[in-house]
Amino acid sequence: MKQIRMHRMNTGRTPAELLENIPALTFCVFLEESGQKLTFDSFNQNPGIIFSSTTDKPEKELSAYINGEDLPEVIDEIKNAIGQNTQRSAEFRVAGSESEWMEISVSPGGKAENSQMAYGLIKKAGKARLALRESEEKLQGLNELHSLINRFASMLIQTGVHGLHDAINETLRILGEYANVDRVYIFEHQEISDTVDNTFEWCAEGINPEIDNLIGIPFDAVPKWKEKFGKKEYVYIPKVSEIPPEYHVEREILEPQGIISLLAIPMFYGEDFVGFIGFDSVRKQRVWSEEHISLLRLAGDIIAGSIFREHFEKAILEAQRKAEEANRAKSEFLANMSHEIRTPMNAILGFSEILLNTTDDERNKGYLSTIMSSGRTLLSLINDILDLSKIESGQLEVQEEPLNIHNILNEMIQVFSNKADDKKLTIDLDISDTLPSIVLLDDVRLRQILFNLIGNAIKFTTEGGIVIRAHAKPGEITNDLYDISLEIQDSGIGIGEEFHESIFDSFFQVESDNTRKYGGTGLGLAITKKLVMMLGGEIRIESEIGKGSNFIVVFHDVETSNVEPVKTQNFNWSVKEVTFKPVKLLLVDDVVFNRDLVKSFLVGFENVNLIQATNGQAGVDKALEIKPDLILMDLRMPVKNGYEATKELKSDPRTNKIPIVAFTASSMKHDEDRIADLFDGFLRKPVSRDELINVLVQHLPNEIKRKSTIEEDVMLQSKQRSSDSSESLPVLSVAKAQSFISLFDKKAVKHLDDLLQFMDTDLLAEFLDELEEICEQVGISHFESLVIALKSDAERFDFENFSRNIEKLNATIINIRNLV
Repeated sequence: MKQIRMHRMNTGRTPAELLENIPALTFCVFLEESGQKLTFDSFNQNPGIIFSSTTDKPEKELSAYINGEDLPEVIDEIKNAIGQNTQRSAEFRVAGSESEWMEISVSPGGKAENSQMAYGLIKKAGKARLALRESEEKLQGLNELHSLINRFASMLIQTGVHGLHDAINETLRILGEYANVDRVYIFEHQEISDTVDNTFEWCAEGINPEIDNLIGIPFDAVPKWKEKFGKKEYVYIPKVSEIPPEYHVEREILEPQGIISLLAIPMFYGEDFVGFIGFDSVRKQRVWSEEHISLLRLAGDIIAGSIFREHFEKAILEAQRKAEEANRAKSEFLANMSHEIRTPMNAILGFSEILLNTTDDERNKGYLSTIMSSGRTLLSLINDILDLSKIESGQLEVQEEPLNIHNILNEMIQVFSNKADDKKLTIDLDISDTLPSIVLLDDVRLRQILFNLIGNAIKFTTEGGIVIRAHAKPGEITNDLYDISLEIQDSGIGIGEEFHESIFDSFFQVESDNTRKYGGTGLGLAITKKLVMMLGGEIRIESEIGKGSNFIVVFHDVETSNVEPVKTQNFNWSVKEVTFKPVKLLLVDDVVFNRDLVKSFLVGFENVNLIQATNGQAGVDKALEIKPDLILMDLRMPVKNGYEATKELKSDPRTNKIPIVAFTASSMKHDEDRIADLFDGFLRKPVSRDELINVLVQHLPNEIKRKSTIEEDVMLQSKQRSSDSSESLPVLSVAKAQSFISLFDKKAVKHLDDLLQFMDTDLLAEFLDELEEICEQVGISHFESLVIALKSDAERFDFENFSRNIEKLNATIINIRNLV
């Protein structure tokens, strides 16, 4: 007031005149003791003029002119001015406005009745203050948007492909509520058709969705948008009603939807245009800043990445599904092929075996042997294809067991010695002292690897020879483990360096005039490499054309063992007599020659009553009727297959105790797993007589006797030889027995011990010469038939019969030894 008086002295104006000319509202404000209600008296102007109020009668409460969100701050400042006896100021928005800001300054004025008083002045906020306020608001909004983007980005990253669609819709809701718009949507671009589809949409309450109406829209329908999006520019239309003439096409589309403001931002994943995200306002105009648009562009690209990921992962899942279907189809094809080929092979090999064992004509025996050899070759090819399929589908399992790797390598030499001799090739074995004897590996797979590599070496070598080397060194993990190296080196045609990798591919064969004549499927090395890898090893080749090849296989960290390998007992029913008690055997098979073969194999077993059925349903009916002691069940049959028939029989209390053996031509692992779960055993086609008898002995009551043999003659001394022999053995005296054992232990016992471990044709020949010399010196003839049989085994390299005959010879010597 002192300033006003001084100003009057200078200007001659009264205080009232001065106040009237101040571009602000001066007032006296009263704060009631409740501390919430503000009343005021204006000194100079109608408050409605300052606050742009349309009412002629001014409000007596100052709070009526202040935005409710800002009112607490204004009250606090007035309280501070009065309580602290100092001048205070604050900014507030005018009630009903978000953008009109005022500045209030108050000074303490003392006490009035039931209230406290202050003097104040209200004026429009200065440009600097407004700019600061706007910057603070924008920064707050941008921070909030940034936080939202981080939130939904994290949500989209963590969401799996199946929940991604819902997560993107939730993201649109978050953005729509933040932006205070009425509709947020995404259009995805279809590159091939050059159309856009409305694939995602969020609508505020009361807004009708448009997503179902906007599918397959030609992108050329909005040419300006297409042009801008191609330049990675956004489309911003503050007011559709004021849209420029060049956007008349867009106006015709937007106005019927009632859109007032629109923002559309292109979405890119890298350089790939995914589509665009749009923000529509239909109830009020929406103003966007460049900063907000930049952050929304970032949000759009994050969503684009999620859409791209959704499509990519769905494509992967679809590709995986198709691959699984293809794999199932391939497995089914291979299973069918196996079944269809093995079924006739069952008859070919089975009846050939019967003829071979019943004919006395040596020429016919040769023909039959050729048929059986060719049949086994065909089966080997089938097994190669099936093995490859099993490996690729993960169905082939590794079974580690103790094995004598020295014996296996020696057996390989013997297995291929005849083939090498036929081609006048040498075949040598070099085993280092560093190689442990007994290790843990898969016996079957190791033999398969060696068969493939040595077989190839002989196949592609015409002169010179093959050397097999084996050595070991302690592994990297511990000295108890070994890295075992096997090398198969040949002096054959060799392989060019450019093919050193591709020769391990399935069905690959080096194309040349030299190699075409060797034939083959191109599967051997592919299978070998996969088997080596399954056993934890690696394989490589060193080779040059014309200089031979060296295949090197290394198995890493192989464990040694002190456990002796278990010798597989091969039953030879030709030297045993089995008598079955009266039983009923039900054979269920739709192929007539399969049934005829089993019937032929059972000739001589008078107590086995064979009953036949031609399909699964007939088998079930027959089983319920006759209650057989054993059922042989084919798997693939008309009317009802073997699985269905067996499940039915196993679930029926009248038949669930009957053992059922799968009689199958399948060799796929998934079939084997099903068989193991449901059946009591399985017999794979093509089947031999011995295999059939082995299965019958396991499930049917029987009595087994050895046929009268040489060793039994020695034990009984006075009995004649078996009825199928025409000559008699002389009685062996104790003196001759002592003389025989004494000479045998000096000259031949070590050779026999070695031959019991593996077949060595050279060693066998030396042993048989020594045995014959001893027999001649002692004057006995008990080993003549066995010597002839063993020589025949060596000539034909019949390893299975060799094992049986050498065991028989050993048993004979033991019996002679028992006489001493």
